[in-house]
Amino acid sequence: MTDEELIIKHFENDGYVKLSGITLVELTKEKAVASAKIGKEHLNANGSVQGGMLYTLADFAFAVHANFLHPATVTQGGHIQYIRAAITSEITATAKETVRAGHNTISEVIIRDDKDEIVCVCNFNGFVKDIDKEILRKKYE
Repeated sequence: MTDEELIIKHFENDGYVKLSGITLVELTKEKAVASAKIGKEHLNANGSVQGGMLYTLADFAFAVHANFLHPATVTQGGHIQYIRAAITSEITATAKETVRAGHNTISEVIIRDDKDEIVCVCNFNGFVKDIDKEILRKKYE
């Protein structure tokens, strides 16, 4: 099993992500891309994508990418800046690591709508536990 397959298998166990309709689109050392088709259940009272859905998508993209680069990483903090209302049929998040220092990894996640407009910008700080990938590998093989 490749490292990519291992992380994908690991995150298949995330029930909340499944319930939210989020899927992983791409995973490389440079980035993780996740997306979700938007339905009525994702909308707030104003008819735009609920902020919690945007944050969930961003957190998932960050978690997948950070754990691909540095197993096992957990989110220590996240900050989201809403740029515009997300009135769209799909949202896509792209996570990229910006800094790795000691047990910290910092990433930026940008969420775009179906017109490729930036909806929000997020920054995440993760704590890297530095476990051997073989521990995860044994769990899934």
